[in-house]
Amino acid sequence: MTSEKRQVDEVTVSVVWNKLMNITREVGERVVHSAQSYVMANARDLGPVLLSDIGHIICQVEFLPCHCLLAEIPTKKILDKFGPLDEGDMVLGNDAYILQSGHLPDWTFLVPIHHKGELVFYYHFRGHMADSGGAYSGSYFPQAYDCISEGLNIPPIKIIEKGEVDEKAKEIIFGNIRTSSAVWSDCMLIYGSIQKGQAQIQDVLEKYGVDVVRESCDQMIQRGEVAMRHEISQIPDGEYTGEAAVDWDGTTEDKPVWVRVKLTVDDDEMTVDFSESMSCKNVDFVNSPLGNTYCFTYLPIYYATNPDVPRNHGALVPIKIIAPEGTIVNPTRPSTYGACGCSTATEITDAVTQALSKATKKAQGVFSRHYSVDVSGRMPFTDPRTGSDFEYFGAPFLEEGGSGAVEGHDGWDGMCGTVLAGVIKHGSVEVCELFMPFHWEEMQIMTDMEGPGQWIGARGTTAIRHCDAAEEAKTLLMAGDASGTFFPPAGSNGAPYAPTGNLYMKRKDSDNKEFFPTMCMSPMFAGDILYTECMGGGGYGNPLDRDTEKIRLDVRDEIISASRAKNVYGVVIDPSSLTDNPEDVAVDMAATEILRTELRDDPRYVHPDKIRDKVRSGEMTMEEAKEKHVVILTEDDNRIVIDYKATEAARPR
Repeated sequence: MTSEKRQVDEVTVSVVWNKLMNITREVGERVVHSAQSYVMANARDLGPVLLSDIGHIICQVEFLPCHCLLAEIPTKKILDKFGPLDEGDMVLGNDAYILQSGHLPDWTFLVPIHHKGELVFYYHFRGHMADSGGAYSGSYFPQAYDCISEGLNIPPIKIIEKGEVDEKAKEIIFGNIRTSSAVWSDCMLIYGSIQKGQAQIQDVLEKYGVDVVRESCDQMIQRGEVAMRHEISQIPDGEYTGEAAVDWDGTTEDKPVWVRVKLTVDDDEMTVDFSESMSCKNVDFVNSPLGNTYCFTYLPIYYATNPDVPRNHGALVPIKIIAPEGTIVNPTRPSTYGACGCSTATEITDAVTQALSKATKKAQGVFSRHYSVDVSGRMPFTDPRTGSDFEYFGAPFLEEGGSGAVEGHDGWDGMCGTVLAGVIKHGSVEVCELFMPFHWEEMQIMTDMEGPGQWIGARGTTAIRHCDAAEEAKTLLMAGDASGTFFPPAGSNGAPYAPTGNLYMKRKDSDNKEFFPTMCMSPMFAGDILYTECMGGGGYGNPLDRDTEKIRLDVRDEIISASRAKNVYGVVIDPSSLTDNPEDVAVDMAATEILRTELRDDPRYVHPDKIRDKVRSGEMTMEEAKEKHVVILTEDDNRIVIDYKATEAARPR
């Protein structure tokens, strides 16, 4: 058998592999182009993964990591319950305490792929459905009493068995959600798309033979492991730490939720330990089920390694994850976890990225936070297709920043937040205005909201959103997936933190803009206005090393102000060049050289993390940190931590 396996040549392996990748890609694309769910159709909030008959990831493609990187965990739970699935079966579920996946709106589907009666593969598919029950449309809100009140908790169930729909199960599930016709339509769309994929895979199996295809997949999994071990072996052995926090959990004010990680590299293996993260006890909404934690641990490791490393089972083998039960990264029932796909997912990614930044130059600055506020509601008219009131849930994905910088390259603007990985489709203002009771007065890049560095993170954005809802409508803003007002994205390899964000609400007939918190839910009425200032992505390297010509161009384009150019980058813009003609903008090179030399020795420019660590170790007091380095520290969760908002306001900017 071994000798036969070795006969599969390189060309055949490549052809089979790429064919399976493309078929998987088409499985997802068909759903994008036909889905009823707003976020699947307009934001690509879904992901198909092809697995082996024993549940190992073979290939995944350009869809959301939160739906793909965790695929082995729910698949194992389903197969443990049912054993091998029969031809024509489709299992669905969303209960993260059984599947260990993610929040309730993301439904998991598992469908077997057979050929001539033999089980060969499985397709794991996850997608954000239009509704999953619970108190509010969209099933995506804070302050739920427990995970049961967040929405319908569906255990793994064969909704289709050997090609026949289980009508009793369907009646129970779809009788307890809103927009049930749309959700069922999407379920059948997913099943049909996978069936089409099965037919295409059967053609490949028929052409090359089952043994050749299996061996080609085995070889690719082997290559994934070899490639990842090589990448890890390039990182110096040692222990590296990182930490990040969600603004709050939507229930307890002024209580950040902390993720802490210790990353250990030992030769060609890596252990990621979350044991110091907070307990899930008395934490609502932002708890991260185990599969979600695994996904967003793998993601920054992929960011920091060669992009050619295959995204399959083999690449995951050298990575060990420790997430103790009862912590926010592995919560226990009935803890709520509705926001997990954005927060604490972002903070897991950020903390691991911070640790990697201390270990390898390949680590990037963190993407901007997901900061675009969702909406759900009910329109005051009957949907003629269903005879019911028109319910909706929408995620605009408009007020977003973009990616962090890497060595040699600035971040990309408009790529959305950390967990979206540049894969989710940035929202369309026109589509949002058709679907939601809003219009956007303004949506543009915001001056001075980039993550500073030798290479800068993506620029932040500013937006003004007006509510146009009818008088009888119910409109709920859901900022439950937004965080970053108090905890900014981290830079990499010496870059400081990006700015924090800001949300404000101006109510109708009021002249004042009031602070609008993240992780909250609030009604909105016609005439109300939401103002968003979304931060950019984290930078890379020391801002004092940035190319002065790039700073000049950003000042010319009003992306960076002349004062920020001076205070953050040490670049002096000649005052006489600031005329009505932006092309006149010029750098005073002599003054810039002198200023940059001075700032390199200025204690206010030492990275805040270094000052925090000195205070923690007893080398410095909190007062000395404030007076000498302008780093404002406070105590939280029994530790000395940075007050990022206060430090940002006090330091040169």
